[in-house]
Amino acid sequence: MHRKSRRRVVFAAGVATVLALPIAGLLVTQGADASNTVAINVNASQNLGIVPSIANGVNTATFDGHLNDSAATAALAGAGVDALRYPGGSTADAYRWQTNTTVDGLGYANPANGFDDFMGIARKIGASPVITVNYGSGTAAEAAAWVRYANVTKHYGVKYWELGNEIPGDGTYGSMWEHNLKPKGATAYANNIADYITEMKAADPSIKVGAVLTLHNSWPDGLVASKYGDTADWNTTVLKKDGPKLDFVILHYYPTSKSEADLLTQYRTIASIVQATRAEITKYAGSNAAKIQIMITETDAGFESDSVPAALYTADSYMTFLQNKVQNIDWWDEHNGPSNITTLPDGSTDYGDGGILSAGGCAGSVCEPAANTPFPAYYGLKAVGAFAAPGARMVRATTSNSTVTAYAVRTSSGLNLLLVNHSAKTSEPVSISYAGFNPANVTSAQQFSEANKKLQQIPGVKAHGLTLPAYSITVLKLANAGAAPIAATSCTVTTGNSVSWRGGYTENVRITNTGSKAASAWKVTFGLPAHERLTASWNATHTQRGNLVTLRPVDYDRTIAAGATLPFGFTASDSGTAARPTWYALNGVRCNGH
Repeated sequence: MHRKSRRRVVFAAGVATVLALPIAGLLVTQGADASNTVAINVNASQNLGIVPSIANGVNTATFDGHLNDSAATAALAGAGVDALRYPGGSTADAYRWQTNTTVDGLGYANPANGFDDFMGIARKIGASPVITVNYGSGTAAEAAAWVRYANVTKHYGVKYWELGNEIPGDGTYGSMWEHNLKPKGATAYANNIADYITEMKAADPSIKVGAVLTLHNSWPDGLVASKYGDTADWNTTVLKKDGPKLDFVILHYYPTSKSEADLLTQYRTIASIVQATRAEITKYAGSNAAKIQIMITETDAGFESDSVPAALYTADSYMTFLQNKVQNIDWWDEHNGPSNITTLPDGSTDYGDGGILSAGGCAGSVCEPAANTPFPAYYGLKAVGAFAAPGARMVRATTSNSTVTAYAVRTSSGLNLLLVNHSAKTSEPVSISYAGFNPANVTSAQQFSEANKKLQQIPGVKAHGLTLPAYSITVLKLANAGAAPIAATSCTVTTGNSVSWRGGYTENVRITNTGSKAASAWKVTFGLPAHERLTASWNATHTQRGNLVTLRPVDYDRTIAAGATLPFGFTASDSGTAARPTWYALNGVRCNGH
């Protein structure tokens, strides 16, 4: 038996505007001389953090009728999933782990899906369990007994333990879907989980425990439930009381979108959400704040769940969370079930199924594919798993056009790129430049697209350019040729004294090498709109390929010393509305100030 277990209302990220992480990047064309080439710059020397060992996670559930299917386990392993959450959303606050049962009327526990069954799956694929203990109808002693059984009796070594599911949804702020028999309010939760932490860590001091927080700028963030004795909002109350004992905090992120284009921008809200949560931890959790991790133990696309854009969103959101120092992201969920059947713009069927694998169910006369058939979101996770293995070092990748996003990681054998084309109809040629890394060749290239809805190998890809199909994800693995090209550590750019006329303009530019080393044999790149062409330049020689302009030294100015400034200028003709460059890069490093 399978049921769609939960609502999607609370913690919905219907947030207004937020800044995107400066990681969006672009892709490259296979030697194409297209006028709309997107420039991607990879700076392998700019470290954005290490991929955690529990990054690529998925929710599993005790109510899942296909949890133990061998095909499902193989699919998880094939996607590189390294974390599994159990026993399943709101079910957790009604679940008795000793008997594998739920409170009457509050969900279903498949007799084959007990804790030991789940652990068999987790161990088979090498995934770390993330266990949600029963806060709503359980006790601290019951949770401690679970820790003791898992890690002392069975030696499973389960490290991550959540203290309840979405407890603010117990009616504290009005809406109620979470089962909770304890007193309502943030103060009651904060006081009660203090006992949970003490008893659970007495059973195994090595475990990590996490508390539920509300999502920044989403209901009920910032509300104070004074009727239940609270004097501050949920996050402030919990962090002040339990911050010294917590190892991580829990957020659930369900974006709300009205269109595919809207969905594909939702990853841009992630940076501000994580930054705001980190600021709260720093402000209220005391001396332990720096040690508290952030985990996103539930998320999904929330719109057209079984569409290709959902796959693209999956890749963007997971990588944006990781580059913002989130330790774990768990997709909702492995199997879910059909609801709200619709026809997608590409003519395929959206079953309203938030699972990454089909449950094989029917809604009215419409039935899903056979159980365990991957939906597109599965391939988004698989792309992340193929691209960002635990221990890889995330590095900076920037783009000249937000239609394409780019992410890069350094590995022991070279460098991996993940490229996402958001354009629904247009193939995007991309050109890729590298700083701090010298690519030898592409050792593996995989692609998922609207036209071919599987992540599979593609031939003939070069390290410096390819064309990305519409609505696609591409994963490239590159070998290192040895010594990396010289790269400026950093630079700033200013422009001014421009003159424009009908059909063209001049631009005067000053780039300062703010790094500690001289930039010799320098190269400056910038992008122009497709309708503009460079007609002249001074203090540099220029070439233009598509909309990508490259400037190189003249005989008398081959080195930019540390702290020195390179002045140059150019004239451009335009056949449309004049638009000056919005970015400049020195030796592949994007400059600040423009």
